[in-house]
Amino acid sequence: MSRIRFEILPPIARPEEPVRICGNVPALGEWDTARALPLRWERDRHVGVIEVDTGITLEYKILRGSWQAEAVDAWGSVPPNARHDVWLDATVHRTVADWKDRYAGRLTRDRVYSNELAAWRELLIWLPPGYATEPDRRFPVLYFNDGANVFDPETSPITGVDLAADEWVHLLAAEGVMQESLVVAVCHPEGFAEGLRSERDIELSLELRGVAYAQFVATELVESINLRYRTLASPEARLIGGTSLGALNAFYAALNHPAVFGKMLGLSTEFEDVSQSPPDHCAALRLLAGRSALPDGLRLYFDHGTEGGDRGREPCHSELGARLREHGWEDGREFRILRVIGGRHDEASWRTRLGDGLRFLAG
Repeated sequence: MSRIRFEILPPIARPEEPVRICGNVPALGEWDTARALPLRWERDRHVGVIEVDTGITLEYKILRGSWQAEAVDAWGSVPPNARHDVWLDATVHRTVADWKDRYAGRLTRDRVYSNELAAWRELLIWLPPGYATEPDRRFPVLYFNDGANVFDPETSPITGVDLAADEWVHLLAAEGVMQESLVVAVCHPEGFAEGLRSERDIELSLELRGVAYAQFVATELVESINLRYRTLASPEARLIGGTSLGALNAFYAALNHPAVFGKMLGLSTEFEDVSQSPPDHCAALRLLAGRSALPDGLRLYFDHGTEGGDRGREPCHSELGARLREHGWEDGREFRILRVIGGRHDEASWRTRLGDGLRFLAG
């Protein structure tokens, strides 16, 4: 016998609602939803344990109680049965992109050619529900770096957890906190180059090709989206955001293109860049020191955790706050820097923190 532990990360809305796993063995109800395994809620996820014969293949689906409320993928489709070959005790991690009876909006693929980068860039674009039902309406746009992580847990590298940006926008719009918005996520080249440095790092780093990438986003990409989608073409209706090195590039883009972006959101911003420069030598922070004034109307949100890869990020964020205040900006007005106790440098932590940033920037 082997012991299998399930850890299921639910969608953003109503995460504590009961979740079950229904599958092909007696411990999972043999496809009878009435006998499916009920999971228990533990902090931020649903957990359950079964014991099954070693050597079998588990097939299962995740649901809230019936097939009308089973898990769907980021595109709103019911995926094939999840599978797990049982050989040893194991923990199975799964992220539910959404539920069949609650899926809203539409995720679509697009691409744009960049003269600045001399290459195509793949895009994932989420259209809110109102985009289809209100054909004369124009919408704000949120731009995010690291597109593979933004909507789809199946394409999120390593962790299998996405930022749930579409879920947050849909939830906050329903609460009246923000307007329904398009979300545009830019995908980066994968693979590795220059030792262990990924092509994504090269594209986003301001010490490498990040300046050209920021120029592409602020000019070519925004212009293309404005031409092809019904957008509100004003800086106050545009947000640019990212995580880690993607947040650093978003900060640079917002600071240097204030006529394009009126809002910027950075989670666990990698101010040290790839060279790991200390705060007093950080090129991104020196950009602030060399300015006589900061752009009018721009609002910035930053956060950092205290655990794992986020441990030790406070000095750069403290230096950032000091330099912003030197320009007359006030905490909670033009900017916010949030220290998240227990926050980590990973997608699971960022997805819980994204809502705070969107709430502040919508205010």
